[in-house]
Amino acid sequence: MRLLIAILSAAFVSGSAPRAGAEPQMAGNIDLTKAARWFTEFDSLCASDAGKLWGVPFCGPILLVDPQTRKVAANRADAAHALAPNTGVFVGDLAADLPIANTAVEWQGSRWTMIMWGSLSEKQRPRLRLMGHESFHRLQPQLKLESPGELCDHLDSADGRFWMQVEWNALQAALLAAPGAVRNAAVADALAFRASRRTHFPKAARREAALEIHEGLAEYSGARLVGYSDADVVKLAAAKRQDDSGFVRSFAYISGLLYGFLLDDASGDWRQHLTPQSDLGSLLAVAMHVPPSTMAAAAAEKRAAAYGGVALRATENDREAKRQMQLATWRATLVDGPVLVVDLQVVQSGSFDPGKVFPMAEKQTVYTTRELQAAWGVLTITDGAILEDQSNNQGRVSLAGADADYSSGTGWTLKTAPGWRVVAAERAGDFRLVKQK
Repeated sequence: MRLLIAILSAAFVSGSAPRAGAEPQMAGNIDLTKAARWFTEFDSLCASDAGKLWGVPFCGPILLVDPQTRKVAANRADAAHALAPNTGVFVGDLAADLPIANTAVEWQGSRWTMIMWGSLSEKQRPRLRLMGHESFHRLQPQLKLESPGELCDHLDSADGRFWMQVEWNALQAALLAAPGAVRNAAVADALAFRASRRTHFPKAARREAALEIHEGLAEYSGARLVGYSDADVVKLAAAKRQDDSGFVRSFAYISGLLYGFLLDDASGDWRQHLTPQSDLGSLLAVAMHVPPSTMAAAAAEKRAAAYGGVALRATENDREAKRQMQLATWRATLVDGPVLVVDLQVVQSGSFDPGKVFPMAEKQTVYTTRELQAAWGVLTITDGAILEDQSNNQGRVSLAGADADYSSGTGWTLKTAPGWRVVAAERAGDFRLVKQK
């Protein structure tokens, strides 16, 4: 598979490269020649899969979107003829009320894969993996595997993070071992650690399973489509773990990879029996004939030492102390201190890093990397924090270090939409955005 991709890519590069000195054709920030080449590469990858992975073809409508200009480059025409052919793709403008994200959307009578242009890597394998991941989201209703789930708040705690990471360590060890006794033992340990975590957190099983189906299978699909090996998946999981500081949502990307590839080795038809309620750990236990764990918590902790548990426990206890200090700081700056309040109900699109999402309280989540495009303008959090409260649909950013015109503050910038202005809010010291009459 990898050799096929390399050969096809070389052919497309030589066949579609612009002449020397020619200016690239652009739609906003989208290089149309490059977009056309990347579409062709993905089409060839889909053709080589021929529906083998999920029983349906991955090829389908894809929109590459420039969030700044809402310009799009698509791999096919739309039913309403809103897109016009240009440089081997179809170009147009995304409707103002359609949110922008890496996701699947209904638009112009079709279900599309939407991918933000800037999230596509110049490196071929990561780029094709992301295109496969997001294409799986488009297919989920057809596969009857829609299961968006909830944030797993327990995975920001010391115990939740500890048991999750030793589970991953055991799964990675299993993937690196040849099928047989060593792999079986590592999988049994991983499932024991999984059971220990879920004993600590009664709601964990339902919440984790839902996200593993929704995001985990998407990440697995992208890697499998591109032709990753077991060793490649271990390297990818390790890289993701290094980049992510929060696991409450991003854990599923790692768990889905590891469980999916182990299931492929253990059972040829596991994908055919999935439902939105399926638990990947339970499926692997059945496929590998691993009995339910009866390991007590103390014994499981002792066994975790074989997978770096001692160092992990110390690291997570230290992180928990720092987390409590961070929560206190966020309460002081985002709850008690002066803030700019934004209305989340009029947000049209948003993006975030799933590894930088931190629960603070019930229905309150802090994002340290975030962009919101709304009727009131564009708010970008690059190295700061926004507290989003789903109980009242409000976002709050600290006014500490804010400019006099409230166009920026510590770690954030605000581009106010025409006709909107910042005014004093109900609480003294707070401000909010309102539309001028």
